[in-house]
Amino acid sequence: MNKRGLTLGHVGRGTGTHEPFDMVYPNSAYVTPKDIYEGADIDALVIWGGEDISPSIYGHKVSSATWADERLSQRDWLEKNAIEACIERDIPIIGVCRGAQLVCAMAGGSLIQHVDNHAGRDHPIDTFDGDCVVTSSVHHQMMYPFGVDHKLIAWAKEPRSRGCYIVGDDTSDPSMEDKPEPEIVWFPKIKALAIQGHPEFHSDPENDPFVLYCMKMVRQFILNEV
Repeated sequence: MNKRGLTLGHVGRGTGTHEPFDMVYPNSAYVTPKDIYEGADIDALVIWGGEDISPSIYGHKVSSATWADERLSQRDWLEKNAIEACIERDIPIIGVCRGAQLVCAMAGGSLIQHVDNHAGRDHPIDTFDGDCVVTSSVHHQMMYPFGVDHKLIAWAKEPRSRGCYIVGDDTSDPSMEDKPEPEIVWFPKIKALAIQGHPEFHSDPENDPFVLYCMKMVRQFILNEV
């Protein structure tokens, strides 16, 4: 257990609040963007899973495959402002599922607005350090970090959505055909760890390889513990 009393902030929306990041951050705190700007005492902020983000956040048209529209939702505004406050204060960010996609957009990347064979289909992922674990997979959109500063930490072991990488004009992006399908990404400029799967959905986190790998990446990239 980390003995430094680290505190993980969250904005009270989405699929979780603290667990299983309590394995790294013993304390948690509910925060608003205003709290963060005004100096909330948090060591990192987690943005959880949920509905699609507006494609206007990353400058794309709205495809017929997304459940969001051009206008930002109340939650889009809340979480976007919270991330901007963290960037201003140099506070690291953890994004899970929707949160991963939002931090990808905030780092200058974009999203594939629809992919096949990821929603509800857990699958193996390969990692940059030679591991292979099974991720939870309940998403229909995908991070597109290519072209911005990032480190690809994990990707689908085998491409699962060949020929179906739908973007704003309702066509499939051909550039994805020779790229890995991202699952975990580090965005160094905004100190954000983007985790596409859901570590909070695993019932035995202390023994689950995917959860333990995510915690290892938090320690390595956010806490700089090797």
